[in-house]
Amino acid sequence: MSSRKRARLNVSIPELTFLTNDNILRVSSVSADGRRTNERHIPFKPIPPSPTKTSTKAQVENFAGLQECSITNGDFTMADDDEYLENGRRRWEAADNPLDDFKPRAFEYLEELLCVEGRGGVDTLCLCGSRDGVAYRCQDCSEARMSCKTCVLGQHGCRLFHFIEKWNGSFFKRTTLKSLGLKLQLGHPNGHICVMPRQARSGFVVVDIDSLQEVDVYFCMCQPQEVVGDHWQQLMRYELFPATSTQPHTAFTFRLLRFFHTLTLQGKINIYDYYILIENRMDGAKIAPQKDRYEAFRRVVREWRYLKMLKRGGAGIKFHSLVDIQRGELAPRCPACPIPGVNLPDDWQLAPASKSFIYRKFISVDVCFRLKRRKISSEQSDPGLATGLAYFVPQDQYQPFQKAVGDQKETDRCTGGRLAAIEQANVKFNKGYATTGVVLCLCARHEVVEPNGAVDLDKGEKYALTDYAISASQSLSDKSLFRVLSYNIACQYRKNFFNRLPNLPEAIRIDTDKKLWTFAVPKLHIRGHGLDCQQNFSLHLLRGVGQSDGEGSERHWGNEGPIATSTQEMGPGHRRDTIDDHFLSWTHRKRVGLGHFLLIRRKAAVKQERIHAQEFLKLSKSQAPSVEEWTKMVDNWENGVSEENPYILPDIGSTKEEVRLRFAEEEAEQAHLGVLALHEVSPSAFMQLGLELEEAQRVLALDVASENWNTAKQKTELITRRAQIQRSIGRLRTLQHIYTPLALSSATSTHETTDVVKSESIPLMLPSSLDPKVLSQPEMTSWVDMELQFRRGQMRSSIHEVHVCLSIRSRLHRKHAFDTCGQKESKKAREKMAKNDGLLEEAALKFRAAWSATKVLLGGREDLVGYPYLKDSDIRMIEEPDMTTTGNKRRVKGSQFREYETALLVEGESRKTTSWLWNLFDSSEDSKAIQEATRVEWMKARARDLRWKEELELINEEMRRTLLTLEYEAQEWVSWVAKENDSRPEGEGVTAYALRQAAIRRGLARKFQVLWNEDRDSGDLLDGPCQTSFSDDKSDDEE
Repeated sequence: MSSRKRARLNVSIPELTFLTNDNILRVSSVSADGRRTNERHIPFKPIPPSPTKTSTKAQVENFAGLQECSITNGDFTMADDDEYLENGRRRWEAADNPLDDFKPRAFEYLEELLCVEGRGGVDTLCLCGSRDGVAYRCQDCSEARMSCKTCVLGQHGCRLFHFIEKWNGSFFKRTTLKSLGLKLQLGHPNGHICVMPRQARSGFVVVDIDSLQEVDVYFCMCQPQEVVGDHWQQLMRYELFPATSTQPHTAFTFRLLRFFHTLTLQGKINIYDYYILIENRMDGAKIAPQKDRYEAFRRVVREWRYLKMLKRGGAGIKFHSLVDIQRGELAPRCPACPIPGVNLPDDWQLAPASKSFIYRKFISVDVCFRLKRRKISSEQSDPGLATGLAYFVPQDQYQPFQKAVGDQKETDRCTGGRLAAIEQANVKFNKGYATTGVVLCLCARHEVVEPNGAVDLDKGEKYALTDYAISASQSLSDKSLFRVLSYNIACQYRKNFFNRLPNLPEAIRIDTDKKLWTFAVPKLHIRGHGLDCQQNFSLHLLRGVGQSDGEGSERHWGNEGPIATSTQEMGPGHRRDTIDDHFLSWTHRKRVGLGHFLLIRRKAAVKQERIHAQEFLKLSKSQAPSVEEWTKMVDNWENGVSEENPYILPDIGSTKEEVRLRFAEEEAEQAHLGVLALHEVSPSAFMQLGLELEEAQRVLALDVASENWNTAKQKTELITRRAQIQRSIGRLRTLQHIYTPLALSSATSTHETTDVVKSESIPLMLPSSLDPKVLSQPEMTSWVDMELQFRRGQMRSSIHEVHVCLSIRSRLHRKHAFDTCGQKESKKAREKMAKNDGLLEEAALKFRAAWSATKVLLGGREDLVGYPYLKDSDIRMIEEPDMTTTGNKRRVKGSQFREYETALLVEGESRKTTSWLWNLFDSSEDSKAIQEATRVEWMKARARDLRWKEELELINEEMRRTLLTLEYEAQEWVSWVAKENDSRPEGEGVTAYALRQAAIRRGLARKFQVLWNEDRDSGDLLDGPCQTSFSDDKSDDEE
């Protein structure tokens, strides 16, 4: 132990209040020899207490007198004035790190820990005054003082599961209260004696939050059984959960079950790891044999989860037997979503078309393939406790339907490329698994899981099983609601959706109208779709969806994914019960978090609505003559009057192949008229040969620069490719002598090199590479025009190739980030991405070469080229940020795709700047191209403005509905216990629980209303939520 003596420091500070006169700080300390007391009085002005935080530098200066203090042997120092900022806050210094203070004292801390291992040098006198047998202490009591046996037993009459240690003369050794003679008598208050006790089975074990020990338990037999209850009931009333109901010899404390339940829902810890924690706490060295209660613990936790679900769902209050509970009734509803008869006005169906969107129900559907289950157990041996009552559908009808579903016949016809969900629908890509994933429906705007919205998959993502989940969940809500269904393959899934519904079992089949459904692709997933999907299924463009992103299911899977490692080893029923419990926890957190969630959204909506309204107004003023026509055009499309999507830019201009076809047709017509050709190779074929040679040279130059050509095989390949280009150049020269001799005569001798090693650098002498004086010659006019047309087609073709490569890159990045694991798979993914990046670079270089050639052919007029020059910063997806900036390069460094995805989400469609690659026009074709491009941009600006206006209206309506739903639920809980006077023994508890649930809902409603009303300064808000009144007097009376 350290022998250093410390002087006592006594600093007395009067209560800090706002006074006009100065206060006095009295600082006193004891000298090193302990004989004298030093005291100093210092005037100062007090700093106002937190949370006011109004301390300023001027107030700090009033402590100047303290800087002159010298307190002997005291670590009392004051910060200098220059350590404070102008606002009075102290500067952050490196020495402020608490670890810097701890490290020099670490050994002293260690000494204190070692001191606890012994008796600490304290006097061995018990509180009762006895000095005999003072050898016990409790590790769990706040004051671990030494006591005698009698006092220990007296102190722990109601603390039967504490750790007791006994001093054996050398060290402390663990013992138990049972060995000291403590008994647990059930059926009577603590301290009362039972005249007819019956001892429980020998070795009765109680598992507490951090302990597992034997307890001497006695049951009461002196009272009638209907009063005192069976043995398992006596245990329950003492808050001990028995492992079995017949002759129990193991019990688990309610405290343990509550703690573990909360811990596993938040931390996703599994039962096995927690049980090992308890064992290690009991005996980390594993010396003494321990009783194994893991299987009992696992079973009791499952029962506890089921009972808590029943309790929160109103069983025993609303439902008087388990058979009264219908499917989905234990799953709470989203209070912000429309529920006719609960939170909607009676005439909501008569709302005008411009306002009816606020009564839409938004649904998000997705599959999680992490929630698999191995072929363990069976439905017969493990059917589940709550299956069908909460989130998973009833299995008695679903499993026969699932077995009857054959292979999916629908094929992938998405214009954006292959959709894995459709291609792998019939593939069972997980051997040894009985379940390969879960389809889930949830509220797309608030991410609350829909009742009966979860089904298991046996193979891939089949349409029929997704139909079952959607129909089962939506059949529990009003069929007259308008619905927006967000699904990552909605573009294909919707096609036969209403034709497939009649194939579902009648019990869950939803009878609905096609006109009530709108299908959309989530905002992040739509980037992997083609342009047609992006313009027809985008939530950015659909009317009445606000700023819904449809990606709520992805955020939910991110929370539930960690439980997959434990649920895949469970039986079918146990797994469904566990996932149901986690879904219920997720829903609860979403419900109680709606206050801040909707507030944050409303603040963003108020700000963005103003910004985009101003931008749209500015753009409309600049295009005033066309606004009326454009508005009518987009309104007709949104109202279904016209099928022509106004957001699609007309195809103006020709590709390379279309130019080639046009020249071929003209040459065929000349041949038909008898015009003799100069050569069997037509003029257009001659020009095409030159362009193909140029591309071959460009590809070879890229390969030479990017690869090593060291081996004999590589050198042979390089020589062969150069020789092929050289021979092709020879054929081109022959044709040039016939068609463009002026081009050859203007060439210098250096241009005519025949060095085969450098064949990729030989000038081809196309018109665009000639001197302007040569191009101005009359005989070159037709060739200039021909190359100009080919170059324009080449630019359009190159842009299409860039589009394709960017779409592929987006999908590859996404797949690599979420579906690839292991070195082998990662290597393949990197190879694919590298190959695609190479093709993207080739396409970009082709465009730049064509752009430069076009500029030359037009006399250097860059404004006539029709396209901007393609910079590296332009090569990105529609919503992809500029990745050439330093900040965004840092985001993707090291293939950190999750940060890259976050960067993409920052600048979405609603706040984006778009690369010109996705807003193409060719001004040289005619002015209509520019006008069409302007029209599309105006419509997109209009869509952004409308979406933010809709978002603001939706949020205010959701706030109003939330308050109404919470009050409705509170009244329900009160009404369930007010119908009749409950004379059952548990009647008081039933009433208390129901009233507490009502009070919780009213408390949330009051909290939300105050929170939202305080923020009215954030913008012009609707009056709905603020007019809803929840009287405190009424609530208090009813609670």
